[in-house]
Amino acid sequence: MTKTTILIISTFVLLSGCSPKLSPLYRDYEVTTLVDQTDHDVFERISRGLLASGWNPVAGVTSNVMATETRQFREWGVYKIVVDLEIAPIAGDYVRLLIHPYRVYFTGSKSKIPYLRGSLARSVLKDLHSSFEAEGLTFIGTAESRNKATVK
Repeated sequence: MTKTTILIISTFVLLSGCSPKLSPLYRDYEVTTLVDQTDHDVFERISRGLLASGWNPVAGVTSNVMATETRQFREWGVYKIVVDLEIAPIAGDYVRLLIHPYRVYFTGSKSKIPYLRGSLARSVLKDLHSSFEAEGLTFIGTAESRNKATVK
């Protein structure tokens, strides 16, 4: 190998280590039965989990989806980052949490962020996993993370 090739490969490896960790805009939870759980309505469990983690539930766009009020997470001067959530039970066995992050510019215009950076994901989901777990909604990750675990 030439020195130029080694330099190019080294640069690529170095830069790939510095790239941000991006993740999909959803998380999946499995609905489990708790021993002392008398309330089997998954919407009630979702609502209690959201409230316990600081999210205010609101009616969704359809009757089978629950949503949250928008929360602000960052302000960078030119724009701020806001997030709202949608939660949809799937066939009674699973719940999918959809994360909707936006940049809201000082002009009032709004643009959707197509991915979650690791730091934003941690901020948004900080208390949500544990409060959902207390309600019998066990975090099972994303399809991508489940596929990686299966391949190993």
